[in-house]
This record gives sequence, structure tokens and C-alpha cells, in this order.
Amino acid sequence: MVKKSDRGQFKGRNTGARKRNAIILIAAEGNNKTEENYFRQFPCKKYNIRFSKGNETDPKKMMGHLLEDCENMGIGQEAGDRAFCLVDNDVDVQKDCQIAKADEMARKSKKKAAQIVSNPCFEVWYLCHKKYSTKQYASSQEVIDALTELFGDYKKQDPNMCAKTIADIATACDNAKKLESFNLDAGRKPHTASFLPSTEVYKVIEAIRDAENSKSR
Repeated sequence: MVKKSDRGQFKGRNTGARKRNAIILIAAEGNNKTEENYFRQFPCKKYNIRFSKGNETDPKKMMGHLLEDCENMGIGQEAGDRAFCLVDNDVDVQKDCQIAKADEMARKSKKKAAQIVSNPCFEVWYLCHKKYSTKQYASSQEVIDALTELFGDYKKQDPNMCAKTIADIATACDNAKKLESFNLDAGRKPHTASFLPSTEVYKVIEAIRDAENSKSR
């Protein structure tokens, strides 16, 4: 079965066609396309960035849909292909089990797929561009309120956030790693509601940057 994406058609496994660029396939939650808007604008020469069409909010269903799209597109059959499922934990303990099941699906899939978790939400990634803070946010709205203070007019699904933050992306990666270390040092388990605040979006950025650097040598 072949599915269409909003960046053209999903192609099946290569059957002698000319070599294509590596693909990064991204799945985001529901109809909230904050993540998609960000990565749609991300500067990237060595990867074709595409987006899974599902609108699921359950991490397990999201991963299932992503892996299905990987199969349809031949992801993992080409060197450098990657797939990422971007999930918000929402400081929701009930979501921990769903996230754990999605992680297990990715590990068993034999695809180059990974779950990228932010807690409470993706917007922690934007905060990391401007400051390092271990504030224990009680909700996603508190993160959005903090962003409004920094950017003045932040709204979810802002299509210009990549352009507004790209100059500070190295700082964002550093601060995201520092938050990860902070939580690990506190004895918190990754991909759980207690791993707060945190964002693994830097792993997607580093995958892109590693490919850019290696292929430019």
C-alpha cells in the first residue's frame, strides 16, 4: 500500500531507482502541528524531511502509524534514513505506560525509529534557546506563559518559530542536555512524568547536523 504525504508521494522500497536523499520522517501529536511547522522550516540540505499523516494522540498509536509509514516508504532500507515520533508527556503519569509501550515498539521494529519526548511539551525546546531553567512546570500552559514573556507574542503553531530561534540552536542543544543531566542526577527515569522539565528534540537536530557534517567532508 502506498500513501501520500504533503511533500509528495510515499514511495515503497527502492527497486533499482536512482539513489535518493536520506529521509527523516516525523510524527507529531493530533492536529496540533507546532512540531511540524518548526521542522518544515528547518534548514536541511542532506535530508528530505517528511511528516506522518496521522492525527493520533496516544503514543502507542502514533508509533504504530509511524512504523507503518516507514514500511510504506522503505525507511531503514536506505543508509541514513531516520524516523522520529515527537510526544509531549504533559506531566501525565497515566501517559508513562503508553510511552513505554511505544518505546518497546520502536526497539523491536528494526527501523531507525525513536520516540522523542518533551515534558511537559515541545515548547520546552523553545525555552532552551533563551535560558536554562529547572523550574518544575505543572502544565504545558505554564511553559507557554513563560514563552510569552520571552517572545512577547508566542502562539502555538507559530510558523516562524524556527526562524526566530535558529541563531541560538547550539545553546538550545546544550541546555536540553543539561536538563537531561539534571533529571538523571536527581534519579528520575527518562520518558516519565517525573523527568521534568525536559526535551529530547536536540537528538533530532544532532541527527540532521551529523549528516550535514559527514557528507560535506
